[in-house]
Amino acid sequence: MKRVVAILGLLAACAEPPPPHGIVLVSIDTLRADHTSPYGAPMAATPTLSRLAAEGTLFERTFSQSNETLFSHASLFTSQLPSDLGRVDYDLTIPDGTPTVASALSDAGWTTGGIVAGGHLARVFGLDDGFQTYVEGQRWGTFQETEPMAARWLDDVAAGDDPFFLFLHSYDCHAPYTKPHVFGRLSTPGYDGFMLDRVHDSITYEKIYNGALYPDLPLSQLVNDRGQRILTPEVHAQLAQHAADPASRRLTLSKDDIAFLKGLYASAALYADLWLQVLLDDLAERNLLDTTTIVVVSDHGEGLLDHGYFNHRDSLHDSATQVPFIVWRPGASEKGVRQREVTRLLDVSPTILGLASIDIPETMQGVDLSTCLDGGSCNTPGTAYSEAVLEMTSVTDGVMRMTVTGAPAHTHAMTTRIQKPAPAFATVWDAGGAPGTEQAMSLLELDPVVLGRLQAGALQARRAGGAR
Repeated sequence: MKRVVAILGLLAACAEPPPPHGIVLVSIDTLRADHTSPYGAPMAATPTLSRLAAEGTLFERTFSQSNETLFSHASLFTSQLPSDLGRVDYDLTIPDGTPTVASALSDAGWTTGGIVAGGHLARVFGLDDGFQTYVEGQRWGTFQETEPMAARWLDDVAAGDDPFFLFLHSYDCHAPYTKPHVFGRLSTPGYDGFMLDRVHDSITYEKIYNGALYPDLPLSQLVNDRGQRILTPEVHAQLAQHAADPASRRLTLSKDDIAFLKGLYASAALYADLWLQVLLDDLAERNLLDTTTIVVVSDHGEGLLDHGYFNHRDSLHDSATQVPFIVWRPGASEKGVRQREVTRLLDVSPTILGLASIDIPETMQGVDLSTCLDGGSCNTPGTAYSEAVLEMTSVTDGVMRMTVTGAPAHTHAMTTRIQKPAPAFATVWDAGGAPGTEQAMSLLELDPVVLGRLQAGALQARRAGGAR
């Protein structure tokens, strides 16, 4: 009898765990991975993320497929490249009928809800496809607004028996970073410099270049098909040209000024992290946490002067594309797992569907990582490819990065440039160190094997969505 019990126990341990009753996907907009505790920041920087990583699975080298909110979330939801969904511009909309993580779960009988902070996640971009409930907060809102709305949605979920999927989003780490009360001055409480009265305006950060503020820079805007006014993609080039003009008014930022600005960003990360803990508490109060899987990501990072600019639209460097990706599962057999393979936001939706034991649509290009949450190989391509509105693409293997410019991402001309890179439009970077320490290299210096791997990774990603 003891042998039979032991065998039954072994079989139970080897059996696939049942799908979770709930899955919550949290997107903390503009959060750089290296500014969170599990990815190298001090332990106090983001204590909730530290706990989730210590009890769950962390993917150390995850890269977004774009450096802007709209394009990156479109990829997150569909597991397709932005250029597979349309032109990479501010009129991009997820085409009707495109399978998304929410639509796949909804079709399988899950209750689906999205609580977003407006801006480029507005339903006019088609990002609400598959969500039975999709609530937009104020433009560029924070968890202070969206989390309580999510809690009210969870009240209804707790009263029912259907499995549920919640997507929760905030712009807490997006410029202007300022937060209420003590959080606004947490890192530099004694600062009293000239930036103190300027930081509440997000446009201020668009006028900072190479350690100086250019307050008189005229910022041009465009109007998309939906009537939304957006800063033109060329604003960074305009800033560089303005800065090169000796007649331009220049306010040099001191070390204290820069520390203050970066401190605001760090405080914003902590503020978002503490609201994440509120979400966990709300799940626990409704007796949902013990049966809910939590997935935390960001859509892109932030420059923070690593490459001259404070914002994120000017480049596809690690500072703009390397993001946190943490999966926490109640009762996970292995805790504190850290996966080193290069992964992508493309992999998030297939992983969620894998956790839910739902077939993954053929249109999804990512890898189901649910099979490697307890360790082992994830069988990823080994490279991550990204696209930007500034006629720019980039591919990384986690150490080396190649960026190609000069043609729209969705065109055959960009494919040709990737196939035949030249110094006039292709740059290689040694990105093996911390973000901001990348070293530019000549194509002629790069090992041909490494160059071939980067090219193959980019071309494979582009082919996955159809020939260009």
